[in-house]
Amino acid sequence: MAIAMLPMPPELESRGPTLSTMHAIERILRAADGPLSINEIKRRMPAKVVRHEAVRLAVDEFKRLGFAVEGSKGVVWVLNPSPRLWSKKWREL
Repeated sequence: MAIAMLPMPPELESRGPTLSTMHAIERILRAADGPLSINEIKRRMPAKVVRHEAVRLAVDEFKRLGFAVEGSKGVVWVLNPSPRLWSKKWREL
């Protein structure tokens, strides 16, 4: 079984999101009960001055890595951190 290769990260023409911004967005998405729009993510950020572009780039990076998906209603965190899923026994499920 081959592991799917992740696409290479895109070249950024401007400053990307900081690590603290990435962590804050991850916490917001993981705690959410349903999909959140980009504007709702910005509203829930602890830092009140966050560029829309930085939030968009962070969400795009999570999507590229397979941690989140985005649909018509917003962004949802999909990574399952269950040790059972990531163990070698997952094939026996």
